[in-house]
Amino acid sequence: MASNVLVRDIMTKDVKTVNNNTTVKEVIALMTKFDKDAILVIQSGKPTGIITVKDVLIRAVEMGAPLSTIIARMVYTNPLVVIGEEETVEEAANLMKHWRIKHLPIVDKEGYLVGMVSDRDIVYSVPKLMQTMEEFCRTK
Repeated sequence: MASNVLVRDIMTKDVKTVNNNTTVKEVIALMTKFDKDAILVIQSGKPTGIITVKDVLIRAVEMGAPLSTIIARMVYTNPLVVIGEEETVEEAANLMKHWRIKHLPIVDKEGYLVGMVSDRDIVYSVPKLMQTMEEFCRTK
């Protein structure tokens, strides 16, 4: 089942990002505007966390405070699992399955964000990895 396709070949390069102090209200607006279910949090060009719709629904809403007073670092998922741009899509699929995540930030050798890959990107780009992603979905 080995794949020679690299994550950099299928990644989304236009990743929507915010910083640690962005309000959850602004994050939701960004998610809505660009139809995204995950937004990366970066600091000095390096990813520090990720905010998903689930994070907003569970963590932010649970706080009971206005979303304009809750900031990204209060609700993001951290530590963040990332993968290097030279790694294969198969390795990305295995990482996502192991950590039970749907989005995987792609970084260069210095750790700077260069893109992101999702479970959908993998299934559409490398169909032979469908079984790995199906197994991931069944473990939830």
